[in-house]
Amino acid sequence: MNEYLIPLTSACTLVTLNYLAIKAHSKMLIDSHEHLLAPVLTGLASIIMMLVPLPESFGLIDLRSLPIFMAGLRYGLPVALLSTILPAGLGLYLQENHAWYIIAQDLIAPAFISSFFHNKEYRNGFLDIPIRHALQICVFVFLLHLITQGILTKGLTWTYSLDQLFIFVITFITLVMIIIMVNDENKSWRLQRRLELQANQDSLTKLPNLRSFMPIAQGALHKRKVSIMMIDLDNFKLFNDRFGHLEGDQLLQEVSSVLRQLIDEHDYLARYGGEEFILLSSETDPSRILHYGQTLCTSIADLFLYKKNGLEAAPITISIGISTAQTSLVDLRTLISEADLALYQSKHNGKNQPTLYGHTYLDEQKMNA
Repeated sequence: MNEYLIPLTSACTLVTLNYLAIKAHSKMLIDSHEHLLAPVLTGLASIIMMLVPLPESFGLIDLRSLPIFMAGLRYGLPVALLSTILPAGLGLYLQENHAWYIIAQDLIAPAFISSFFHNKEYRNGFLDIPIRHALQICVFVFLLHLITQGILTKGLTWTYSLDQLFIFVITFITLVMIIIMVNDENKSWRLQRRLELQANQDSLTKLPNLRSFMPIAQGALHKRKVSIMMIDLDNFKLFNDRFGHLEGDQLLQEVSSVLRQLIDEHDYLARYGGEEFILLSSETDPSRILHYGQTLCTSIADLFLYKKNGLEAAPITISIGISTAQTSLVDLRTLISEADLALYQSKHNGKNQPTLYGHTYLDEQKMNA
């Protein structure tokens, strides 16, 4: 009876190792090296399983294939095959009986079988691993052992079949427990990611909010010269008074969507608050940054004209204030304040235009002429 406790002990050991690996993964920033660490850790887990041999009556020497199942299921065939190198090498070094047969049956075959159920979303944590995969993998492996044993011995005994059924149950339960642990960790990760996204995203426009904008802009300012655009929706209060706040919210969503499509690929747009947006741009040439701003103003004016219930609103336009950092030593808040002053100048000069701090758009046109 004690011989049946050996696979149980191995299974408990593997579950404990998986728990430790999950916790280490959550505490350490190892995602960038996971494709290298996963085969190494899986191979070491297989080696630990090799240190606890099973009684000969089970027809297996140990449970070294169990870690390979999870590697193939979660990471796919390449990682699963790489995971077999360490245990296969140790088996050859120890000169196990029928070493190549054991490698093929207990390492290579499990790698192929489990990777058949692999989905790339399992690896990044965006999709939970279905419990049914544990049953499917175990059934395939159970049948494989029965078939190979039947071929080699030209027949099966009831004792061997019952022992294989016991190993099947142990393997299935262990895989289920490991999958549940991995799925729970992924759910916690997704919840944390969702909360972080909500904390850094404007709920109405789905743009980044000022909280997330500031550290990104500060980091960019430390590396290179940048420009800040303060973008304000003209006559937004009048629009709200005429059409209501729900229509006003809809307008903000539509304008933010258009601005997101119009801005340069490497620029960063966020909602500043109310009807204001803030843009971080890598363009600092006065002529080009003003042309950039004018393109945004013209595009918004051309796209939006609201009519509702027979009432016509004034054309929807934006005014833009721009400030450019000539050196990385400029304080970000000072840069934003200068852009805000330039925005006020755009409003004062008739709206629907950009103004560069200390350099008006009309002056720029005269310089170009």
